[in-house]
Amino acid sequence: MIRAVSLTLAAALCLAASAPEGRLEQYFRLRQEAGAAIKANDLATAESRLEDALALYPTSPGSLIRLARVEVAAGKPAEAVGHLRTYASLGLTWDILGDEALAALVPRADFEDVTAQLAWNGTPIGKPAVAAEMPKAGPIYEGLVWQDDHWLVSSVSERTIYKVDRKGVAAPFLKADAATAGVFGMALDGKTLWAAEAGGPEIPGSAGPARTALLKIDSRTGAILARYPVDGGESPLQLGDVVVGPNGTVYASASVGSAIYRLKPGAKALDVVLTTNEMGSPQGMVVCPGGALLIADYSSGLHRLDLKTGQLDLVGGTPAAMVGTDGLFAITLSGATQPVVVATQNGVSPARVLMLHLSHDCRRIEKVDTLAANHAALEDLTLGAAMPGQVAVIGRGGWAGYGGDGKPLADAKAETAQILTIPLPRD
Repeated sequence: MIRAVSLTLAAALCLAASAPEGRLEQYFRLRQEAGAAIKANDLATAESRLEDALALYPTSPGSLIRLARVEVAAGKPAEAVGHLRTYASLGLTWDILGDEALAALVPRADFEDVTAQLAWNGTPIGKPAVAAEMPKAGPIYEGLVWQDDHWLVSSVSERTIYKVDRKGVAAPFLKADAATAGVFGMALDGKTLWAAEAGGPEIPGSAGPARTALLKIDSRTGAILARYPVDGGESPLQLGDVVVGPNGTVYASASVGSAIYRLKPGAKALDVVLTTNEMGSPQGMVVCPGGALLIADYSSGLHRLDLKTGQLDLVGGTPAAMVGTDGLFAITLSGATQPVVVATQNGVSPARVLMLHLSHDCRRIEKVDTLAANHAALEDLTLGAAMPGQVAVIGRGGWAGYGGDGKPLADAKAETAQILTIPLPRD
């Protein structure tokens, strides 16, 4: 998770200036040019730039809304209705009446189906149940794994990991050392727990210079067995999530720095698998059959990285708004013969938990099911984990209480994070 830092244009501009303009950089440039055109009341240019941006990422929620506003202002209500219909088809919500630029569309006969779809998208889906509450309100809780009969929950602001049993009793687990910083995403591999660690001025609860590392932890005792630091040099770098492949290789995504790192079995240091200008903020990952890595980029959606060739491609298939995806993890679903993954999304409206049915090679989304959405408990959603017959996610994770500088917001209400369980569908 990297909601404490701006991830739009600023993230793209942090990429190497010498590299050719990538798709994501082009997208942000077009969005910026559209914004400048809107300020200059040049609606034709704004419309053209936003249409070009959508050609790059057709399911971008923000661009669909912005283009509809421009079209209304340009006297093209039918076109605006069409783009809002596309937006609604993605399962998203929007307060049209509260949007001064779009409210004029509501009386139109051709907007009735859009209004109905948006209303339907706002109804509660799924039955998330509170399985446990964290010990106190206010801290940021980010990573989650399930181990035998308990959860392990990482805290960014408290720089630790908790062990939480089925009765909801939480106890400190990580035997932190003096260098321990904020703990982000985690992955369990038998007796070893792997965790992304980051600290620095903009990380809540941390102090000192910016630093990031992969932690190797004894999953039984909480002892830190090894620390594998990564130095971004003059460029900002922050590891945010972790996944373990079937051969024991550990992959870590740099949510700041737009890179994927790898620790091979027996290696003494991380090596770079990918640095790219096609992703603004890589988050959760899943290892797919055939040597591929599925990566959720907060800025642009799902990507597939071929670990043999290094080829990075957008995942195609069923249209889905996958920007704003934070967590991504594989699940075992009864009767499924192809990969199934769960995504936690906190960067779209509503925050939701999705189940994605993928093609065998993870190149395409075959089907999207919403496991949970439109529940108050899902506010400030962070990461999740697979469990037998269900999934668990962290709601009210605490990021909403902090600003982009990593400091607590004076007027923020301290929330108590919860572990929520959501049943998986049965045959």
